Amino acid sequence: MKLSDLVKKIKYLDIRHGADFEIKAVTNNSKKVEKDFVFVAVKGSIFDGHKYIDDAIKNGAKAIVHTEEVEYKKEITYLKVADPRETLAEISNQITGFPSEKLNVIGVTGTNGKTTTSKLIAYLIEKVFGPCANIGTDGANVGGEIIETSNTTPDITEINRVLEKSLEKGIKYVTLEASSHGLVQKRLAGVRFKVGIFNNLSTEHLDYHKTMEEYFKAKMILFENSEVTIANINDPWGKKAIELYPKTLSFGKDAKANIRATDVRKTDKGISFKVDGVDFFIRTIADFELNNYLAAISTLKVLGASLSKLSEVITDFPGVGSRFEYIENDKNLNIIVDFAHTPRAFEEIFKSLPADKKKIAVFGIQGDRNEEFRMLIGKTVSDYGIYAIVTTDDPKFDTYEKISKDIVSGMAENYGAYTLIKDRKEAIEAALRMAKPGDYVLFMGKGEENFIKLHGNEKTPWNEKATIREILGKI
Repeated sequence: MKLSDLVKKIKYLDIRHGADFEIKAVTNNSKKVEKDFVFVAVKGSIFDGHKYIDDAIKNGAKAIVHTEEVEYKKEITYLKVADPRETLAEISNQITGFPSEKLNVIGVTGTNGKTTTSKLIAYLIEKVFGPCANIGTDGANVGGEIIETSNTTPDITEINRVLEKSLEKGIKYVTLEASSHGLVQKRLAGVRFKVGIFNNLSTEHLDYHKTMEEYFKAKMILFENSEVTIANINDPWGKKAIELYPKTLSFGKDAKANIRATDVRKTDKGISFKVDGVDFFIRTIADFELNNYLAAISTLKVLGASLSKLSEVITDFPGVGSRFEYIENDKNLNIIVDFAHTPRAFEEIFKSLPADKKKIAVFGIQGDRNEEFRMLIGKTVSDYGIYAIVTTDDPKFDTYEKISKDIVSGMAENYGAYTLIKDRKEAIEAALRMAKPGDYVLFMGKGEENFIKLHGNEKTPWNEKATIREILGKI
């Protein structure tokens, strides 16, 4: 698409014309700019794209989108806009031809369970209908090709790149995790969703959204842009979503649910239940996983799958790494790795564990969480009688000492038992040496992440499961 054609289709406040050109791509990262790119200067909380305009031009940008006053250069087109993130999405969608409109895109949102639900839906789609791409925490998987992405919900240029790749490979379905940050920051603007799923909402990201109402409002952006909406009737915020969007398909154990789990029974090998008289069995003892599975069943039913077919294939879902994942060992320990990093996620895991077993949890809290959030985590751990080893988890611009103090203050009400070990590897070893056969040892927070942010946003290499296995091998 030529720039002269593009400017007829997007909103802007002012324009200073330079030379016309065939647009190769658009980006808000000056390091990714090449010849014939459009560069969008976004002013964020940490970086201001306006400071990198000269770098973008040196790298080949021929058009600059900006919000602040800039120094004009010959042959360069300058577009002043009100909302650069919205413009980035407008340009990306226009030059790629709105690829989401040619696909069945399924978006999953909620505080917890996005990764499991989106990957489970992709798995079931592949078993029933054919290939399905997935975009989320672990990057994008397009027909077996892994594409690294910047965030759980990457920016619109990365998303459209994955959608275009899916079309090239003849893939008709895409699932993606829609984070609240991604929705508010318009990383999904212009994406047309066949199905939008809301699972749950609990305390998180209030440093960014400020209130639960604003957090919920961010999640509902997905519903505003979805042809079919699906929500968890067992979650209070899910009920609110159903009230706001009356045509929403509901799931849960509630008698009013459209897709309802009945005769729910739990054994040490998994959970069995019925949906409309059809038997289902899932290989997990985590109670909270039932909602993820019901969300997936609801989605596949909307897409045209039969419950009987789903019951045949759902049992073999291999699960998702670091989502209530057992680590095999010869010590007779129940070792579980989970990405849980919110009070609600901690509580749901603890509720799923046998009451008569000793439980040890190794965890920390990220540096961008507020004092109340940290105290809630501490209180949740002590409420369930878990022995805590409080360690490091992405302190970023905060300190381990301040973070751990806040966590421990939350344990005070129930006199929670704990040990403070700053070095995460030492904390893991302490927990494994402390545990006796039959005990549950939980490693929470890091999951599949391959880094720890010890200093600001600088990433130090880290592998939770490899570290656990290394220590198991020497004790």
